[in-house]
Amino acid sequence: MAICWINQIQAEAIFTYANYDQEMATTNFLFDVSADESEVIGKLIKSYFDMDNAEDRELISDIVKVSFCFSDTEYPQKLKKKEAEKFWTLPTMKAFLERNGKYYFDEEQRDDVETSIKELLDCWKEEIV
Repeated sequence: MAICWINQIQAEAIFTYANYDQEMATTNFLFDVSADESEVIGKLIKSYFDMDNAEDRELISDIVKVSFCFSDTEYPQKLKKKEAEKFWTLPTMKAFLERNGKYYFDEEQRDDVETSIKELLDCWKEEIV
């Protein structure tokens, strides 16, 4: 069961691909405070793509780096500053800040969290086969 942050979070992303032009995208999402970093980021990245579309699946497989910027949408309500600051003290957000919002998927650059995210992103291949 998901336990979500009170407000939606706006996520601006820059996707860098190995074989395609860089792209920017923005989405709002509900942040599951009970999920770990790889689950949150993997699900967020997938939300930018239509996994039923072959071109989008090709793009998601070609990602080498994603840079994120998160902000509070103030929807459904504006939070007091002290309340809003609690968001950045959550374990997943602390981990996000430690890596400056950047996730590398090139085999030579990625760590265990990024490897886990990459596996979540590539699981569509198993579903099709």
